[in-house]
Formats: sequence, structure tokens, C-alpha cells
Amino acid sequence: MVRIGGSTYSKRPFEPQVRELKEAGFDYWEFDLSWIEPTPKLQAEATAVVGILPAETAHLPPPRFTKEDQARFQKFLDIAAPVGPRIFNVHLMPAKSAAGVLLDVRTAWLAELVDAAHSRGLTITLENVEEPLSILAEVFTRIPRMKACLDIGHASLDGDNERPLQLLSLIRDRLALVHAHDNRQGHGEAGDLHLPLGKGTIRLEGILRALKENGFDGHVTLELFSGMKEEKAESLRRARVWLV
Repeated sequence: MVRIGGSTYSKRPFEPQVRELKEAGFDYWEFDLSWIEPTPKLQAEATAVVGILPAETAHLPPPRFTKEDQARFQKFLDIAAPVGPRIFNVHLMPAKSAAGVLLDVRTAWLAELVDAAHSRGLTITLENVEEPLSILAEVFTRIPRMKACLDIGHASLDGDNERPLQLLSLIRDRLALVHAHDNRQGHGEAGDLHLPLGKGTIRLEGILRALKENGFDGHVTLELFSGMKEEKAESLRRARVWLV
């Protein structure tokens, strides 16, 4: 059965966020690692809240694809995995400070991270951002062990209503995680609003029902960066109707 979780934001304390997700009825929380460092203090903070709600997935920071970042990301695996996550999500798009890194370099770096995760019994998922489908297909071909994260909001930018289903067709055999959120389908960051379901223009019902029809039974994280607790609870209710 699909498990539906809620995202957190690492620039804010985790405990109140996790309590809100618990009260709203979510199955798990996604451990956001984007703006923090892999330290024992981080592990202690997360351990203190896993009794409230399980942490089952994690979101790694934007990578710089350097040797130093490889060591840092593997440390994230060692710090976060004992708290609960078995799936660690990463982007192919580099951090802004590393723009221009060649695809061959990024692919080799990701392959090393995937192998490191596999040796620990963990899974790495690659999330779509703005890459052409051909680039994503090439990366998945080069890294057979890597799984996929379908980000419906990212796939729907620039008013594109077909790309989420095209992506699903491309990665359905690799799909281990879905990020769902609404937006107004503008361009880039300005359009990527991470709204509660129903507050934007994405045809979410059809996409989530397509996941169900394709037999997906993994994790779906609602990445809602705005909205009241009641709106998040309503988003969860809608997602359950469309997925379960």
C-alpha cells in the first residue's frame, strides 16, 4: 500500500513540523537535509522526534559533485539512516555554485553515491528538475542501481501537462518515490510554488490515479511549503482518495 508522508524544512526545528504532520494524519515525514550538516547533533535532534512519526525518506542537499561533497553525502547516509530513512533523494541539477559541471562528471559521482548507499542497504532516488527526458534516460541507463523520484510539480512547469505522464512512462520500472505538490505551472523557481493540492493548476488527480493504475506501491511525499495545517490535511485526504 502507498504510504503518504509530508516534507520538512531544515531551516526550522523539526519537532513542531513533525508534530503537525502527525496531527494531520500523515504516515511518515521526509527528513530534509538541504540546509544542514551531517553532525551527531543533527542525528540526536532527529532521533528525539522519530517517536512522534517515522522518518522514512530523506532529501539530500543540492550536490556540487566534488570529492569533498561525496564524503559529505556519504556521512549524511551514516548520520540519517539510523533515524529511519531507507530512501535518500538527490538532484541531477547541481548547486548554483557548481553550475556547468559536465554530465559525465555528475553521472560518475552519482554512481559512486549509489554504490555507497547500496553497500549500506539504502536506496538513492534521482529527482527530475528541468532536465530533458533524454538526459534522464541516459543517466538511468548508466546507473542501473539508481531508482527514480517523480516530482510532479517540477515536471509540470512551463504549463506542461503531458511531461509528468511521459516521465512516469520513462521511469516506471525504477520508481521508488514521488513528490507531489501543486503550482501555477509558471517558469522555473518562480512557478515552483509547492502549494497544497488544489491550490494551483496541475492536473494532479489524473497523475496520481495513473500511479495507482500502474501498480505503484511506494512512498509519496507531499512537499507543501505553504498552507495551514488544515490545508495540508485536506491535501492528504485528496491524495489518499486518488492513490489508495
